[in-house]
Amino acid sequence: MGNFCPYCSQKQGLGPITWRSVGKSIAEVWGMHNRSLVYSVAQLFLRPGYFISDYINGKRQVSFPPVKMLAIIAVLGVIVDFFTGAIHGMINVEKGERMGYITNVFSWLNDHLHGAFPPPSDYLDKVFLWLNTHPDLLSLVLLSFLIIPNYFIFRFAPRNTHHTLPQGFFVQVFSTSVFMILNMFYDITSLGWLVFLLGAVMVFRTYRQLFGYGVWGSLWRVVAAFVCGSIMLSILLSINYGFHLLRLKETDDASGFFLNVPIAFVFLIVILGFSYFISKPRTKKQ
Repeated sequence: MGNFCPYCSQKQGLGPITWRSVGKSIAEVWGMHNRSLVYSVAQLFLRPGYFISDYINGKRQVSFPPVKMLAIIAVLGVIVDFFTGAIHGMINVEKGERMGYITNVFSWLNDHLHGAFPPPSDYLDKVFLWLNTHPDLLSLVLLSFLIIPNYFIFRFAPRNTHHTLPQGFFVQVFSTSVFMILNMFYDITSLGWLVFLLGAVMVFRTYRQLFGYGVWGSLWRVVAAFVCGSIMLSILLSINYGFHLLRLKETDDASGFFLNVPIAFVFLIVILGFSYFISKPRTKKQ
């Protein structure tokens, strides 16, 4: 018979269900039965790019399942938010202060872009308030917008050449896990400047180790990827706000706002095209 059942492959000698069985099952959910979750998180901070590279190149056993890891860390983040009182948001300012800042930004844009942007409103206040009070979801949303830019910008990198969109998905799943842990660190310490610095360093180290460019090559490509991701997010927000203005029958403001969408697309295509052209290998002339 051996150690396993010849019909269902179940291990022999499991015995009755006890409290030890309960504890083992709970530990398996949280990845503590073999410390793979703790190990994976440690690797994401110590050698993030190399660790992610191993996973996307087929070494699945080196990591705790990334999507499951993200879900567990997200649950932990909600728990930390609740017990630290940080559920109110990352930007600890009153509505008037926040809207005052937004008003200044839109006023500057209107002065320099000839009124291309509508004035702030309660609708925008609700959008910014939601983003402020959901930092974990915000990290997931923002980093997901890097998948397409990374495909073009790092397509021909020295390491992990021919980067693909499915690989980019797992890269951002791992990266989001890191940012959610940093969000928890912020909830506990309120050291926003330190969390921002750590986040910037982690992004740079991850991309440099993952794709193999030098310091400056990694730096400008990371900046270009985040700029493109921000443009993509702004396009969606612009379309959303434009439809909001249409519902209010403010057609002039809405049409002017929709006009910004193709302009943003042009900027996006130019940046991606330039980055792709610069990175693409060329055969030497004979």
